[in-house]
Formats: sequence, C-alpha cells, structure tokens
Amino acid sequence: MKETAGNKPTIGIIGGNGRFGSWFRGLFESDGFTVLVASRTTELTPEELASRADIVIVCVSLAETVSVIRKIRNHVREGALLCDFTSVKEAPLKEMLKAKPKCGVIGIHPLFGPLVPSFKGQTVVFCPGRNNAWILFLKEYFIEKGAHIVVTTAREHDRQMAVVQALTHFTNIVFAQTVQKQKRGVLHAYTTPVFRLQSILAGRILGGSGDLSTDLLMENPLFKKVLVDYERIFKTSVAHVKKKNKRAFVKAFNATAESMSSFISVAQKKAVELFSSLDRQVISLKQAPKITSLTGDTNIAYLGPEGTFSHKAVQNIFSQKHREIPNATISGIFEKVMRNEALLGVVPVENSIGGLIQETLDNIITYPLRIVGSYKMPICLCLLSRIKDKDAIRIIRSHPQPLSQAKDWLHNNFPEARLETESSSVKAILSTSDPQVAFIADKEAAQKYGLHILAENIQDKKYNVTEFYIISKSEAPQISRALRSEKTLLLLAVYDRPGVLRDILNKIAARGLNLSKLHSKASEIEGWNYYFFLEVEALPHDKNLKEALKEIKRYCSIVRVLGIT
Repeated sequence: MKETAGNKPTIGIIGGNGRFGSWFRGLFESDGFTVLVASRTTELTPEELASRADIVIVCVSLAETVSVIRKIRNHVREGALLCDFTSVKEAPLKEMLKAKPKCGVIGIHPLFGPLVPSFKGQTVVFCPGRNNAWILFLKEYFIEKGAHIVVTTAREHDRQMAVVQALTHFTNIVFAQTVQKQKRGVLHAYTTPVFRLQSILAGRILGGSGDLSTDLLMENPLFKKVLVDYERIFKTSVAHVKKKNKRAFVKAFNATAESMSSFISVAQKKAVELFSSLDRQVISLKQAPKITSLTGDTNIAYLGPEGTFSHKAVQNIFSQKHREIPNATISGIFEKVMRNEALLGVVPVENSIGGLIQETLDNIITYPLRIVGSYKMPICLCLLSRIKDKDAIRIIRSHPQPLSQAKDWLHNNFPEARLETESSSVKAILSTSDPQVAFIADKEAAQKYGLHILAENIQDKKYNVTEFYIISKSEAPQISRALRSEKTLLLLAVYDRPGVLRDILNKIAARGLNLSKLHSKASEIEGWNYYFFLEVEALPHDKNLKEALKEIKRYCSIVRVLGIT
C-alpha cells in the first residue's frame, strides 16, 4: 500500500457518527489514520472538513447525499479526493464531478452494512469519475484489508442495485407486512425451515433503518422499471392462483427454474447447511397479548425437578396459585415460554460466588423474550447423602454452580472425592441410589427426598446469593411492580474498534445515568469480540435513557432493551 509523500492521508467522513460512517471511522482509526468527522452534532462543519481532508467521504443518507455534495464540493482542496459511500451512484457522481478540476472524484459503494464484522471477503464497487493518486491508495488499502474490488459505471451499478437491494428490501418488507396482517399470526409449532429462513431475511431488513430501506426504493430511479415488472408478474401469478390455472403457474415456475438451473444445486446445498443451524431458532412475527393477572392456570417454567433452588425461587416469588413446569435445561425454559407452553419462566442468571450463568446469557441473546423482573435469593448449601457415614463418601454430584460455590470446602473436607456434574442438583439426587454418592443441594431437598444432612452452610463465602430473571413474551407490569423492578437491562453488540466501549459509556454517563452492571459475553461471530449486557438505573421510558440509546446506536450493530430488573 503506497502513501503519497510517505504520509498517511487525513480522512474526513461527513456522517462519521452514523452507523455506517462509524464503522469506517473505527476501521481507519484502528490503522492509525487521522479521521475528521462532521455531522449535525459536531462543531466541525462539513465545509471545514472538506477543506482540511485529503480524502473526503460523504456517508449520509441517500436522500441527503446530493445536497451535501453540492454544499461541500467547492471546499475540497485541489489534489484531494471527493467520494461517496452511498447506494446510488449516477446522481451523486454527476454532482461530484462539478468540484474543482484537479480534485479526484469517485463513487464508492461497499456492498455490505455495518453488521459485518470485518472487511475480509466483502465487495466494494468503484465507479470512476476523475482519477488521482488517492483513488489508487484506497483501492490498495481495501484490497489489503481483504476486500474484493469491482469497477463499473455508475449507470450499471444503479441498474444492478435496483434488483440486488431495492427489490430485495421491497419483497421482504411486503412479506413481513402480509404475515402481520394475518389475524392469528404464525405459531412456532407450524413454521417450516423455509419460512424461518425467509423470516430471518425480513427481520434482518426490518432491524435496520426504515429511512434507509425507503431511500433504496425511492432514490434509485432505475427501480421504477423493476417495480413495473414485479407488479405485472405478481398480478399474473395472482390471477393463475385465483383461477386455479395450474398449467400456467407450473409453466412459469419451470421456465424460471430452467433459467436458474446452474444456481439451484448450489442454493439447495447452502439451504441444507442453513436449515441445520435454524432447527432451534424461534420466529415470532405476531406480538403476544399483555399479561394482566396470574390465575391458577398460569404456567411457570423453571429449572427442575422439584426441590431445586430454581423451584424454591418460584415458590418464593409467586404466592398466587399457579402450575409449575420443571425443565431439565435452561434452554427448555426459554423454549416453553416462546411456544406459549408457559406464560412465565424463572431462570438463574448470576451467583455471587460462581458468577454468571452462561447458558442463560446465551438464551437471552437467542430468544426475543422480555425480562419482566428479577429476584435475589440467599443460597444455603448442604451436603446430603443416603447414609450418615461421611467416611463412606467417594463421589459428590451436583449442578456445576453449587460445586463451584463450595469448591474450597470440598477440597478441605473431601480431598479424595470425585466431583461429578448434573444439569440440576435434584437430578443428581435422582440419578443414583449409591450410598457412596453425596449431593449438594438445599435443606428442603433433604426433607423431600429422605436424605441425611451431613453438613450445612458449606458455601465458601457467607454471602451467597443467586439472582433469577423472570422471562415472558410480553410485559408483565404487575410482576414488575411487585418485584420493585426499577432498572433497564440492555444488550449491545459493538463495532470492533479501539475505544468503542469508552464512547458508549461516556454517552450514558453524559445523560446522568448510572450503571449497576456491565457484563461481557464472548461472541461466536468472527470479528465481533463481545456482546455487552448493561444494567442502567432507569426505566425504559426514561427520557435520558431514550436519548442515550439514540446516541449509542451509531457504535453498535445490535441495541436491544431486554426488559427491567
């Protein structure tokens, strides 16, 4: 990668505080470039930025791109480069070419969004306007980062994007709107892999910006021709279905399949791979009704069987009559609530000694459920067995958390015993009748299952508390009020760049908000190192919190309000 005069260029991004602009800002800054940013909230104006940068990048909404270019093009220095990163090229390129004759001009379209973790493997389209040295620099830089460069005309780019972007967004938005119009919604039990895959595509688009999708449809003039074809084909297909003209419909189907024959085998292979990963994914496109009260018919799922600490938490939290549904795993609790087999779920999330419970965090990320409250319960660990003779104990079996919470005590008192894990403390008790096996559980489990208490309070620290979350498909204000829930739990996935977490925390602190928790969770997506769970001392409707969330979205690929704790 060559650099003019041996120096790195100063890069200016107009719109550098937006989601996509922030992504590129982080990329350039991580490689040591000086990056100037101008936006509505910065002191530096777009005109000032244009006069100071070697490479001026316009990265604003499609609707604003042309007007911003007109505003700053005469301020770009001779020898500098003016380019845009937007999704339509013909109109912006025409306006950029009106800049000073010795300014370089190029239209650039990165064919990805800010959700991608890195540049590696991504495609970037270059639409040449007026050549200069910085264009070659950017091309070499992007290639060095692992990108693939496609060079084409602005007209051809816009023709392709009318199908690749505009048609895709339009189709998926209409699909989602149609599903939402169905009175009873779509239950998970009836969904097929194809439906789940289509729903994920729609969700990916609806999870973005409505303004962006609208601009893709309305700011690309070549989409009008595509839309005419779409409307004509749609009306013809509707007529075939209404008239039960099977022959005509199959003929059109086969003709389309024939035209895509070389791709179909690849698509089917990839579909099998995708479907295998979708087996445990739950899609819900219809919001559940709000909970108004608990009745004797209310199902509550928990980590069972009876006698576990989770079971005790359920009994402590809910004084009303209800049905208890034990589950062998935490994932099973989320499944029950998602499938409407349980109205509420109680899941352990953190222990003061053992730390965070990763399975719970994984499921909070995976399932679109709400946290409607939290409950902290003191934990008193007991060593239980079927005999009174401590010397006969050879194996100690329990859930990993109690084993971790009493590891020092076990090492000092049973150094030769083998430690074995089970999915719950009670399942460990029910797993064997061997008198040489002891268990770690609550005192009430000893009474329920007829065991002897060999030792009490064996936890390593006196302060041993487990926090539980109550999960639901919708808000449950009566539960939240009863548990005095006054904090908001957030999930963030951040763009991977130096200082991004600092920037997020500064935005929260600037609004006078206090964090009571900050947890990180390793991401399984390459390039996104961590998810962050933040507990803020404010309710979701708090004005300052809402403003803070608007500001931190520019740094994050995902911002979810998980609920209140």
